[in-house]
Amino acid sequence: MPGFNTIPSSGGGGGQPNMTYVGSIHMNTYNRTWSQGGTAGYYALYSANQENGYAYFVGATTTGVSLNRLANISHSFTRIDIVAPQNDMISLYKAKVKSTTEFSNPFVNFSSFPSVIRSSGNFVLPNNALPLVNILLSGAGGQGGHGNHDGAGGGGGGGGVIKLTAFQAVGTTAVTISSSNSGNNGGTSGTSYFGNVYVLGGGGGGHKSGHNGGPGANGGGAGSHSGSGGAGTTQTTSTGLGNAGGPVYHGGHNGGNGAGSNNHHGGSGGGGGAGGAGGNSSGQHSYGSAGVGHVSNIEGSNHMYGAGGAGGEYNTHGTPGWSGHSAKGHGANASNNGDNNRVGDSASVIVRYYIP
Repeated sequence: MPGFNTIPSSGGGGGQPNMTYVGSIHMNTYNRTWSQGGTAGYYALYSANQENGYAYFVGATTTGVSLNRLANISHSFTRIDIVAPQNDMISLYKAKVKSTTEFSNPFVNFSSFPSVIRSSGNFVLPNNALPLVNILLSGAGGQGGHGNHDGAGGGGGGGGVIKLTAFQAVGTTAVTISSSNSGNNGGTSGTSYFGNVYVLGGGGGGHKSGHNGGPGANGGGAGSHSGSGGAGTTQTTSTGLGNAGGPVYHGGHNGGNGAGSNNHHGGSGGGGGAGGAGGNSSGQHSYGSAGVGHVSNIEGSNHMYGAGGAGGEYNTHGTPGWSGHSAKGHGANASNNGDNNRVGDSASVIVRYYIP
């Protein structure tokens, strides 16, 4: 039988210690319910044919696991629901494990290298690298709102930032990199992916004359003449982060409001950043400050990711949120009649891999 000697506690002396055999079932159909109960602990369901499949340990709560892997089931269960190829045999084992303590700074003695990805394609993990990588995803920044001699558009919101630590990556992973939005009034930049993990783009700044900033990972600033800043979105486990790699999200900040005045010298709001909200304009000759980004050294030196673009007023721009930093995923500055360069930065994925 293929893979037979790789099953714990199987015949032929190939068993793995501390794996207690519980029982086996035959997959008469691809979908079977097994009335097998158990207490909380470490369990593994192994396929005799070494086929892929999935199972659910069902009790007061339900935990799903892949076949052929050890899993910590943190609750008691009364049955196991299994989806696997027909005519396979599935065996349940309970593992006895020793207590351990955390190994601090596990990567410090390994050589490490950053892979900076700025266009869509694939990340290929080198064959000699560990299957665990650290990743930072920085979403695309929003564009600045359109302005002219009557007033300034709002600053673009910065892209969201997701950090993953010791994320399991093997072989080839698809990467999608989005660009800044296309100059629509209060638009939102696109979503970017590393495999199944995705990060949202920033909101675009509102056009002058009271248009609102766009929503996004961080909201765009409002245009001059009383507009409202765009809302920021906080990503969660169920919206892109997932559970693997201890995900941490930076973002979810709103854009700033425009000045409460119809005077053409009224200012616009700043775009929100991964590290803070965009500032409001307080009136004539006042622009909203840009939301700061998140600083990380994953590339080997400090860079800022997901900063907002500054608001503006008649013929004047504020200081961008990435001033003094090499930045990625930033929102664009506000636009007025002196500057029509309103494009935010595209998304980035930075993968730091380790070679023993």
